[in-house]
Amino acid sequence: MRRTTLLCATIAAAGSLALALGAQAQSNDEAKIEARVGAWGRNCKTAIADKFKAKSMADVDVSLGESLRASIDAGEISLADIKKSGLSYNFRVHHVPGKDPQGYCNTDGQGNVEEISNMHD
Repeated sequence: MRRTTLLCATIAAAGSLALALGAQAQSNDEAKIEARVGAWGRNCKTAIADKFKAKSMADVDVSLGESLRASIDAGEISLADIKKSGLSYNFRVHHVPGKDPQGYCNTDGQGNVEEISNMHD
């Protein structure tokens, strides 16, 4: 009986450890995803500022696409998915003569800007 109790306690502890490690790995991936969202967003912001000759970086607003943000928050998109497909951001540039450019900026799976599309073109 004592062996059975000890075995059950060992199995329960191993299961708890596996759950904790799984949660830690997931949390680590979430941190890596958020780091990429920030860094790659800055890549887009810099490329957009250059393309549209923004007076300052403060004139460029960049945000992760809403549906993409929702999918990341829901855990539907993994770090591997982001490394494979990249990220897409919405942007708007203020204080540019004529219409304020706005559109989207896409990055590849390494954070390089692949496409900047202006809705006013």
